[in-house]
Amino acid sequence: MQKATIKDVSERSGFSITTISRVLNGNYPVKKETREKIMKAIDELNFSRNSSARNLRTKKSNLIGLVVADINNPYYSKIAKKIDDGLFEKGYNLLVCNTDESEEKEKRILSTLQDKDVDAIVISPAAKNIELLRQLTDAGTRIVLIDRNMGILDIPFVGSDNFSESKILTEYLIQQGHQKIMFVSGTDKAITAQDRLFGYKAALEENNLQFDEKNVVKGYYKQEDAYKNTYTFLTNNLKSDEPCTAIFSSNNLMTIGIIQAIHELNLRIPQDISLVSFGQLDSQEIIEPKVTCIKQNIEQLAKSTLEKTIEALDDNKSNIDSNIIRDSLEIGTSVKNLNK
Repeated sequence: MQKATIKDVSERSGFSITTISRVLNGNYPVKKETREKIMKAIDELNFSRNSSARNLRTKKSNLIGLVVADINNPYYSKIAKKIDDGLFEKGYNLLVCNTDESEEKEKRILSTLQDKDVDAIVISPAAKNIELLRQLTDAGTRIVLIDRNMGILDIPFVGSDNFSESKILTEYLIQQGHQKIMFVSGTDKAITAQDRLFGYKAALEENNLQFDEKNVVKGYYKQEDAYKNTYTFLTNNLKSDEPCTAIFSSNNLMTIGIIQAIHELNLRIPQDISLVSFGQLDSQEIIEPKVTCIKQNIEQLAKSTLEKTIEALDDNKSNIDSNIIRDSLEIGTSVKNLNK
């Protein structure tokens, strides 16, 4: 007779795998009535009560879920391609899912991936859904965070030091004589957006420059939003007595929208306004002027993520340490030196 699985218990009791896992582990409060129904189903199916959450799976699906914020961004599509190539060689298939920076869409995707019994999920979270990720790990799903750290100590993370690198990029502008710097920010819930804004603020503060909330423009990590809001900001800002002389774009897609707005206002880079970008443009080598940027090490990030994922699938080798990828400041020709 075939051994009962946790799925069988779920179908018999009417409760989710996550709830059943909590009852078995005893590490979360569960209603008495719920617990009794689940235990009754376990007894009826003769399900082994000694199985821990990480041993509940009876077989591997050889499926890995990759959940990214915006697959249109070359940053994510390149990462997905490299991870897919590496996992395929190991006998795994990759399911790529796009949240479009939506918290609700992310919840649905994670629920679907859990239903498909994926062996692991690699995710760049749209929001700080710690409880949701905790439910997945409790149910035995391996999780690897990329790009956006959520500070969960027992879940491995691979990504950049967004605070420090944003600070370095802002300091470069300050060294070139820029004091009024417009900052185009990402989505409010993304930890990367918060860290990059904090890095910008820290650089201003350490150089005795006042942070002005009015110089922060929402771009939501979207090209179109960055274009529209930059266009509006610059139209008004250029009329002021002390206009911004530089723009800090906090991701590569927004940089494209910002360049579009600058061109439509008949402004020149860097003669009329300087520009830096957190993340390189896809055609960085052929665009003029070449945008000064934090050049993200996509190759190393994808390689380290692949290694972390393979480790997570092996209980004997699992390593929960964070892996901070070293990016570099690439100097282009998009910043005017105001000290001359």
